[in-house]
Amino acid sequence: MYENLDATFKLRIGVAGHSEKRLAVTSAQAAFEVTKEYAKADREMMLLVMVDSKNYLLSIETHSIGTVDSSAVYPREIFRSLLLKNASSFIMVHNHPSGDPTPSLMDKELTRDVAAGARLIGIKLLDHVILGDGKFYSMADHGEII
Repeated sequence: MYENLDATFKLRIGVAGHSEKRLAVTSAQAAFEVTKEYAKADREMMLLVMVDSKNYLLSIETHSIGTVDSSAVYPREIFRSLLLKNASSFIMVHNHPSGDPTPSLMDKELTRDVAAGARLIGIKLLDHVILGDGKFYSMADHGEII
C-alpha cells in the first residue's frame, strides 16, 4: 500500500524520470510540503529526502515503516541509499501518528548518530523533520543538527 504512494507521489512532483521543472528543497518548510501526506499514516514511517549539490530534489525514499510508536532505522541502509542516488545532502523525515511532532530522546540520539556518520562519508544531514497533525518540528531550526 505505501509503496504505491511513493511511486504516485514521485510522479506528481516530477522526480520520476527527467523533468524540466526541478524542485528545490531548501528549508524545513519545503521538506514538510513535499512529505506532508505521510503525516496521515497510522504507523511511523522514516523517509529520506535526497538532494543534489544545489538542493534540487533527487528522490524521496521510504526507509522504513514501523508501528504506531516506533520505526526501525538503520544508518547503514540510509547511507547505502544516499550513495546509490549520488546525494550531496539529505533530510530525514518521519511522522508521529500521535499528531505531536515533538522529538523523543531516541529521535535526538538517532539524529546525532546519523549526522556523525554522514560527515564521515561526506554527505550532509540538513535536517530531521518530524511530521505531526498539520505541523512539523525541525531539528535544524531548533539547533539540534551539528
